[in-house]
Amino acid sequence: MILGLGCDIALVSRFAKDRNFILHFIKKYFTAAETEELQDKIEKPEKGLVLEIATRFAAKEAVAKALGSGFRFGITIKDIEVTHDELGCPQVKLYNKALARAYQVTHNQDFIIHITLSNEKEYANAVAVLESK
Repeated sequence: MILGLGCDIALVSRFAKDRNFILHFIKKYFTAAETEELQDKIEKPEKGLVLEIATRFAAKEAVAKALGSGFRFGITIKDIEVTHDELGCPQVKLYNKALARAYQVTHNQDFIIHITLSNEKEYANAVAVLESK
């Protein structure tokens, strides 16, 4: 049963700042697993680092909306992790208050979060669906 739906769009140029801003942003808002996955692009930003950051930011926002709370009730942006599997499909893991919120919404049932990401030069978009199993 679908229990939550979230969508977000981000303007990529909002994240196109100097290198120090980008590195601080990654450290502040991304988990260790996300940072590790971005490492190649951090070292070679011309490979689309800014687009990747904007897309992940939109994904985290979409997931927070699918939880029905946004970033309230103590949920932080690092409580939502967006990585990719070996085929490049996005996947979501929740931690701390975000995980507790998901169980609250699903009445302590197992759940899955489906997510799709899209981006184009100027915009990044994400849609997330919270489904109980």
